[in-house]
Amino acid sequence: MTKLATFLLICFLVLSLNSFVLAEDNSSGCPSMGAVVLDILVHRPLGLCGTILGASAYAISLPVTVHFQKREEVSKILVKEPYDYTFKHGPLGENNSG
Repeated sequence: MTKLATFLLICFLVLSLNSFVLAEDNSSGCPSMGAVVLDILVHRPLGLCGTILGASAYAISLPVTVHFQKREEVSKILVKEPYDYTFKHGPLGENNSG
């Protein structure tokens, strides 16, 4: 039994020491965990609120925008841009607002 315990302990130590070698450098452009959490808890919900408020404002302003033939421009600003930011933003944690 002690041979098995010694063997398992040696395997554990060898594998745990190799984890430093296998660790990936974060300079590859991967977002940090904080950026992902901030994106999930703050940016995406605010984008959803912006989408809902923009769609409501677009619906209210629709009679005026149709009269002045600016429906497409207002639709892009109030609905499409917030929708794209919220749902087509890209991977979590990446800031694609620019």
